[in-house]
Amino acid sequence: MTNHQTDDAAIHCHRLVKRFGHAVALDEFELEVVSGTLVSLLGPSGCGKTTALRVIAGFEAPDDGTVAIGGRLVVGDGAWVPPERRRVGMVFQDHALFPHMTVARNVGYGHAS
Repeated sequence: MTNHQTDDAAIHCHRLVKRFGHAVALDEFELEVVSGTLVSLLGPSGCGKTTALRVIAGFEAPDDGTVAIGGRLVVGDGAWVPPERRRVGMVFQDHALFPHMTVARNVGYGHAS
């Protein structure tokens, strides 16, 4: 890739832009997650954390920029890989969990066969 992605990046976001009307949720957002690391996005409400995760997962299309997962371009420069083919899991914070399951079982639910 031409945007200086390192070979060991599990997730690489380059210059992501996402607007909702006049509101700018992501303004050239950059993120590189090295394979095997744990990352947290911290910030005040409305700063773009959820929007960034939704773009990475494929639930939102960015207005500009690229996302690569495991070295494969999934959005940008003419590429679009649908969410179900990205192998990205996302647990929403809006009480969309199964109340009869533990946290571990909720998180692992999509991975069970």
